[in-house]
Amino acid sequence: MRRLVVMAVLVVSALALAAVNLDVFGNYHFTLSATPTAAASISYLSFGLQVGYEVTEGVQIGGGVGLAYFLPDATAATNFLGTASPTQWTLDLTVSAKYAIPINDFSAVVVKGYGGLSIPGFTGFDKLGYIVGAKVLYVFDMVDFNVGFGAGIEMRSYKSSSITTIPVGVTANIKF
Repeated sequence: MRRLVVMAVLVVSALALAAVNLDVFGNYHFTLSATPTAAASISYLSFGLQVGYEVTEGVQIGGGVGLAYFLPDATAATNFLGTASPTQWTLDLTVSAKYAIPINDFSAVVVKGYGGLSIPGFTGFDKLGYIVGAKVLYVFDMVDFNVGFGAGIEMRSYKSSSITTIPVGVTANIKF
């Protein structure tokens, strides 16, 4: 029992001293290309949470969870995702790396790379896909709170379907 208490205290102490950040993000994705070509009219919204650990000044690694909502209708999204039941949602599990380049005391340019798994309809593990992307954000820094706006490029692939998009969105970052 004593060992368990000591381990718990050590873990809590390490987390209390760590530079942990929480990102909340939302994007609208403009489609550049898609396979099959019938999916070229699909666009989607993505949003989620990402927890990052600041490894060194300006460099951060982390992981997170997000959702993607495919537009315009469930039929096009279901055909693209290859699921048996109608769905417009995917659950995204990602890892990321960020590098912040300071411009002045109140702003920075952030370069972010990410990748991970995408699960259609939250339970479609047989149709499991992947995501790879990169973004550049202009971030306004307010001490322990940042707000950023930017764009990038993202690719999603599900079995024989793939889509390449330009995500344009907003990110809010809270430092603990």
